[in-house]
Amino acid sequence: MRVLLVGDYPPPHGGVAVHVQQLHGYLRERGVETVVLDIGKGGRPAPDVIPVRTPTQYGKRLAGFLREGWTVHVHTSGNNPKSWMLAATAGVRAPRSPRVITLHSGLLPEYLAASVSRRAFARVALAGYSRVVAVSEAVRDALARCGVPEEKLVVYPAFCGSQVRPGSVTQAVQEARIRRRTLLAMAHHPSPVYGRGLMFRALRMLANELPGVGLAVFGPGTRSEAFLRDARECQVEELLEDMGELEHSQALALISRCDAFVRPTTHDGDAISVREALALGVPCVASDVCGRPHGTYTFRAGNAVDLADQVHRALEHGPAQVVSPDAGPVLLKLYGELSQPVVLGGGETHAAQ
Repeated sequence: MRVLLVGDYPPPHGGVAVHVQQLHGYLRERGVETVVLDIGKGGRPAPDVIPVRTPTQYGKRLAGFLREGWTVHVHTSGNNPKSWMLAATAGVRAPRSPRVITLHSGLLPEYLAASVSRRAFARVALAGYSRVVAVSEAVRDALARCGVPEEKLVVYPAFCGSQVRPGSVTQAVQEARIRRRTLLAMAHHPSPVYGRGLMFRALRMLANELPGVGLAVFGPGTRSEAFLRDARECQVEELLEDMGELEHSQALALISRCDAFVRPTTHDGDAISVREALALGVPCVASDVCGRPHGTYTFRAGNAVDLADQVHRALEHGPAQVVSPDAGPVLLKLYGELSQPVVLGGGETHAAQ
């Protein structure tokens, strides 16, 4: 079995990139020959990770792996035209090379619902894949409405529990932990989807009731003018612990030292960070914009009062005992099934589809 993973690879540490990195690590640890075609912005040297920065580089590399019969697993958001072009190019007919794709974004249903042509293109782009993995039921249902055959669709979270390994706690985290009686954490991104303003409004409410509370924010854009403006307007500047962009293991270390992790998003697929917090035994509060794992304290999306109330509940009652499903073993079994040769008439063989 030889597996090619196609998708973003850290840095930056977005959800798709982190999953690709963790799945890569899981497969390598089990002796599976695995290579990543990194189509993201990082380009950091890593074993068996090949950065491709132009369509020509990507096409040549992909064609070589397809000729050699590798199992190809594409990871993409599915919420923009570029993502669907990637899906289409990797889904070209290649009988010796089974194809799998995971579609990650909670924005995918809205994107496809907006246009008949988008749905038609999605159906054609996914035609060459043996399996289409949706990270949530909402994503699966949206793909089914496009006409993707039911037998191809499977729902599984993009989460490798065996790879949740916190690194060393940074000095900044240690100092924040000393300063704050109650320390919350939130993954940040400049996109409004991440719910920064809502979190700041809820934090202002919490500060009136929880002396010594603070919010550790990590990710891109925490030093932008827009971020600082929102913090000033909500009067939470003194309540923030700005961690900047962290390596994923450092982000896990931060989450593990916090009293609760908060995911105030307006849209979501199946957020890896929610499952990671739960796996680390940290109470997690998240918006109800999608199905959340058992043990998550959910609040009504867009409602700062309910968000603050659920943070109170999480701090009072603590984490639930949660065992999240692990994509690693499931995908490893799937790759094995798809790579089994099938004998055709005349002795010709190809991989199972």
